[in-house]
Amino acid sequence: MRNKKYDTILFDMDGTLIDSDPMIEESFNQLCDLYRDGKRFTKEEVIYFSGPPIRETLAKYFPNIDTDFLYSEFHRICLPLYKTHVFPFPYCYEVLENLQKAGFKLGIVTNKQHGLTEVALQYLHLDKFFSVIVGLNDVSRGKPDGEGMKKAISLLNGNKVIYIGDNAIDYESAKNANIDCCLVRWGPRELGSNVNPTFFINSYQELEDKLYE
Repeated sequence: MRNKKYDTILFDMDGTLIDSDPMIEESFNQLCDLYRDGKRFTKEEVIYFSGPPIRETLAKYFPNIDTDFLYSEFHRICLPLYKTHVFPFPYCYEVLENLQKAGFKLGIVTNKQHGLTEVALQYLHLDKFFSVIVGLNDVSRGKPDGEGMKKAISLLNGNKVIYIGDNAIDYESAKNANIDCCLVRWGPRELGSNVNPTFFINSYQELEDKLYE
């Protein structure tokens, strides 16, 4: 029987567990048509809207519109798109099932709102794997602050912990919480030369072996 390197695995949501880029792109296209005179963002711009808190992105790119109103509009637009524009990454379900059976404690730490995270997990039938979700509205400071990580670790009573993410914000958040970090390589976002996680993976099929001695 193999020895586990970790007892607790925390996951990012967008870009790590689920491919939500099509949903984010379509949501911003509709926002631009309504509130930016139809001036849409390029795909290269939109891919970096995944990661930071969405409210910050809206305030930055729609400076002349009330952020609270636009935040409400974004959620009105994006919610139905979760059924058609969001997908789990290949082998995500199977690997999570194996990890749960092996006794790993699984949680989510995300800059997405808690309720919307639950909706996405339910649509994709991933909700049964996670006993703890820490969303943006569950903390006073979102990622890259380590507060969310520390809260999830406390709730799960974690000891040896690793965070699985897809971008530099995830790496910095894990670093700030003083835990190991794995970054996935399948996303379109550039990571930068200063991002040095504990290890990378190219697919979920690679993850399991990395978690054991």
